Amino acid sequence: MSAIQPDLNIKVMCNFCRNPVPNVIENFRDGDLICGDCGLVLGDRVVDTRSEWRTFSNSDSDGGADPTRVGVEWERGDGIESKAVDATQDTLLGDGNTLESTTISRRDGGTGRGKDISRTHSKLSESKNANTLATHARTISSMAERIGLTKQVTDSAIQLFRLSQTNKQLKSKPAEWSMAACIYLACRQNSVSRTFKEICGLTNVPKKEIGKLYKILADQFNKDNKQAGNEIQRAQVSPESFIGRFAGELELDNNVRAACIQVGKRVFDKDILAGRSTISLVASVIYFVVCLSETPKSAIEVAKISGCTESTLKTSYKILYQHREMLVEGIKTAKGMEALPAV
Repeated sequence: MSAIQPDLNIKVMCNFCRNPVPNVIENFRDGDLICGDCGLVLGDRVVDTRSEWRTFSNSDSDGGADPTRVGVEWERGDGIESKAVDATQDTLLGDGNTLESTTISRRDGGTGRGKDISRTHSKLSESKNANTLATHARTISSMAERIGLTKQVTDSAIQLFRLSQTNKQLKSKPAEWSMAACIYLACRQNSVSRTFKEICGLTNVPKKEIGKLYKILADQFNKDNKQAGNEIQRAQVSPESFIGRFAGELELDNNVRAACIQVGKRVFDKDILAGRSTISLVASVIYFVVCLSETPKSAIEVAKISGCTESTLKTSYKILYQHREMLVEGIKTAKGMEALPAV
């Protein structure tokens, strides 16, 4: 028998780089499998296979927060089953309340005890406020799922909405407005790239109102939690995450995507567009690079995908045009500088 066995190892290799030693990054936050060399998305909806905490303690005497995210155990006795809800939902109502607390089964062997206990339990635990918050929580979860947000972002949005209902200024606003602002702020907290335009399309709430409530939410929560050292951090979303999404919608090839990421990093690192929004930066960078490619896109097309106005895009592009030599230095482009629209 031969001592040499066939290599049955499965290797994930980037089709663009073809590097024999692939640099593959598993981004569990976005559920993507990404090539660390060129930024090509090799796979999406990656399942997080890392181990989860699982506890069955009903006591807080240990100190510290319970790290479980998978719920608690089922209890069974005398034909009656009860189950506590997921631990992440417990934070919505606070003060020891839960969204659905306990569910009573009617599988009691035909004695009728389950039905009686269920009716009594409903009368004792039913709360209009809790039911309203539970309904809003389910609405937030549904909207978050429609735009592909992770459970972590969804839970953050639900927690933010609960906190918003303790603020008189925010509570007086329509619930849909608060939910939209909470979803956007949760995305920023978790460095997930979602634009105002996407949240507006999701919730049908005007961009102006989302912006107002977003600022009120962040400022109020930071003020309330400053002493506890639990301030909300509005994380800066990197341009690369937006570039990857917008380039995909514009159907740009891998070479153009890689060039956009390189140029975007130079613009961001050197503060060439300091003071302008990340969306304006990304839109102008993509327009700048595609003008040098074999498949140019118009300013209107790029503006429509990115969600900014054509005038804003062109204003930022004028600044990039002044630094064109430095931005494309060392980057291979299909066309020369003469292909860039003059300003």
